[in-house]
Amino acid sequence: MKVLDFRVRPRVPFYYQGLVPTPSKEIGRYIKVYHAEPRMSFTSMEESITEMREKGVEKGVIFCGRPVDNEIVATTVRNYPDAYVGLAAARPDMGIRKAIDDLKKAFNEWGLAGLNHSPFLTGVPATDRNNYPIYALCEEMGKVAVIHSSVHYNPGTPLTMGDPLAVDQIAVDFPGLKIVLTHAGIGFGEIAFTVANRHDNVYLDFTAIRPMMMPKSALLMINGPLRKKCIWGTNYPCLDYTALEEWKPVVQPHVAPDFFYNNAARALGIEEANPPVPKEKKAG
Repeated sequence: MKVLDFRVRPRVPFYYQGLVPTPSKEIGRYIKVYHAEPRMSFTSMEESITEMREKGVEKGVIFCGRPVDNEIVATTVRNYPDAYVGLAAARPDMGIRKAIDDLKKAFNEWGLAGLNHSPFLTGVPATDRNNYPIYALCEEMGKVAVIHSSVHYNPGTPLTMGDPLAVDQIAVDFPGLKIVLTHAGIGFGEIAFTVANRHDNVYLDFTAIRPMMMPKSALLMINGPLRKKCIWGTNYPCLDYTALEEWKPVVQPHVAPDFFYNNAARALGIEEANPPVPKEKKAG
């Protein structure tokens, strides 16, 4: 079975900006919470890919937070097409017209797979109408919008910026837009599950989450009603790729091909890699 990690940072200076050598206060808190100190050093792109593959991950999704860096993400994907899929950044808070132009270039010229968007970074709620032109563009072009929808350790912005309930309104207004709620709305109860269950176009990614952090009801949703909507990932270096081994026992065999690769592939618009596995029939 092939595995795709929906959120990773290769261990090179560009993707480790703000992490090494001196992390910001909030990043330092993440490092402490996730015991990520062993992963806070540079290697190379080739070594990053080798580490990923040795621990069972075939491909990773890379991203950036600034439009000026979209070309670097695209160059990484072009140089390592078998290892990475890229997401683009756009900042409507810095000008709507420019944000649209940045995304068009990222999609049309550089072939990036979708939008990486964090209200915690922009300081603008996900439902702000200034964001709507970029959602409309993603919908029109069949690109996914990956929206930060969980808690964040930046004390300068309110937690409401990550409320997954905001995505409900976006999904209502853009029914053809593929949306992924990052970190599965953790910290906000089961709202994210309700939103994903309500809308055909909404997915959940479980990046930076260990299964032991999830209530039993969440694991039932992953293996049941939302089995075609849930996506695995580490948010490396928050979690090591070995977190894959923690998830495998709690995901049912007939769900695993989708959870660990195919659901992400459908959201990203890339080829699915795993054949379906029939559900085991109960004896008797």
